Amino acid sequence: MRFRWITVLIGSLALALAACAATSATTAVVALPNGFYLQPDSKKQTQLVKRGGRVVLPAPIAAYAVSSTLVAGAQGAQAEESRSYTNDLPFAGKPETRYFVLDTNTGKLEKDLDAATWEQRLKDLGVTTPLKIYAPLKWP
Repeated sequence: MRFRWITVLIGSLALALAACAATSATTAVVALPNGFYLQPDSKKQTQLVKRGGRVVLPAPIAAYAVSSTLVAGAQGAQAEESRSYTNDLPFAGKPETRYFVLDTNTGKLEKDLDAATWEQRLKDLGVTTPLKIYAPLKWP
């Protein structure tokens, strides 16, 4: 009888430890169309990845928006204002801000675009402009 109780206790403990290990190894992500994700890098900065973990656009990503199967946004560090609030403040770029457009249907990424080129590219792709982009939420 005592042996059975110890076996059940050890089995339950092993199962609980396995569950803890499985949950601690997961990474929070923001799912995007066609198997792309936003996820934190080792410094908890946002990067754009493809299913399987291949980094498509390294961190930091300052702001983004999704329009149909396009992901568009700004590269660089988030503004200090967006760190003290949730992502309800639209991103306001500066002249030196660089932008990106990812077509998730084809995987084609255009990056390091200036504001005028970015807006024109969005118009060419049928996106209503100006497209408001927002800072990603803070990673846990």
